Parts: sequence; structure tokens; C-alpha cells
Amino acid sequence: MAYAHYPPGFSPPQKGERLRSWVGDSPYFKNRPRRGPRGGDTLRLLRKRVTFRNLPRLERVTLHTMSSDAIDNPGALHVAGMVLQAITSVRAEAHKVTKSLAPFGLRAGMYLSLTCELRGEDMYHFLSKLVDVVMPKIKDWPGVKGSSGDSSGNIGLGLNPADVALFPEVEVNYDMYPPKLIPGCHIVIHTTATTDTDARLLLTQVGIPFYGKLVG
Repeated sequence: MAYAHYPPGFSPPQKGERLRSWVGDSPYFKNRPRRGPRGGDTLRLLRKRVTFRNLPRLERVTLHTMSSDAIDNPGALHVAGMVLQAITSVRAEAHKVTKSLAPFGLRAGMYLSLTCELRGEDMYHFLSKLVDVVMPKIKDWPGVKGSSGDSSGNIGLGLNPADVALFPEVEVNYDMYPPKLIPGCHIVIHTTATTDTDARLLLTQVGIPFYGKLVG
């Protein structure tokens, strides 16, 4: 990890100014704002040092699924809710459509999506199943894309219906669920890290692999 140990009471040395002063005798330089860094006028965000006071931690995991079959068959949303509840041990929360869209057959007020939010022991139990049971079974799966992230330390990944069926709670009772109604889901892992780089380092230690160019 990018941990830098500083004993209590120790202050790291201060760095120089990132903006440059204007050099010359021109009177226009007196009240002019400082110049940007060399190579461009945009200042990149500073990466906060990781110390024992701000070690990145897992905060929560959010699962989201949208069942398009629920437009014509409301029972499809019940199946999706049972699957999410089985793999997370948390009751799913249903969400309504806020705006009608006639070309897609959507009506305002109809239920179409579900979310689950996991914290504490439920979160760690779900991640252990995902990393140790489900991911090794996915055929030819390269890992999570290196550009995944929202620049705030939250990493997302997706599972298709065949991947969701690999969870042990679904696999052992596979005949109880209509095969074509098992949903895929989008998973967002929220961390206390302030950058995607630190979040990936944390999730790599958890056991989640990444591939491709890592975008910070």
C-alpha cells in the first residue's frame, strides 16, 4: 500500500508553492494572479498522504439491478428481489419509474429496479463469497477494468445473470428460480479512500483483480 508512517506529533516537511510568480519589472505583474505550473495551466489534485490516521477502509457495498421483464411481467421483479436477498441477506428496496416513456412502455409509478446496501458483517460476508467463490468460477474473466472508478475512491463492477447464478445461495436452489428471470447486477464498492488508486490498492489486497491501464 501507499502507507507512509509518521509518529504522533511529527509534521512532514512543507513543499514549495505549486504556482509560479511572474518575473520582470512590468507594472502589470503587481496584482496579477500567479502563473500555472509548467506544461499546462491546470493544477492536478494532490494525493493525500496515507498515514495511520486515514488508512483506506471499506465503507459499504451497493448492489443495483433493473429488470426490463418487469414491464410486462411484474413477477420478474419479485424473482430479482428474492435473488438479491438470497445472495446479500438484506431485503432489497424497490424503486419506481419517475417519468413515463411510451417508446419503452414505461409508466410513471411502476416498480422497475432494486437496490441493496450492505455494511459491516454483511458487507464482508458478501465480498468473501464474491472473491472466493464467484469470481474463480467465471470463465475467461480478466478482472475488473482498470479505468473503473468515480475519482472519489469508489469502484464499480458488473455481473451478468450467469455470474449471479454462481453464488452458492442461488446455485444450491437453482431450480427454484426461473432461469430467464435471474437478473444481472451492478456492484459499487465504496471506500474511504480519496483517490481511485488507493481504492484499487485496497481492493487488490481484498482479492479483486484489475486489468488494463490503471487510471488514477
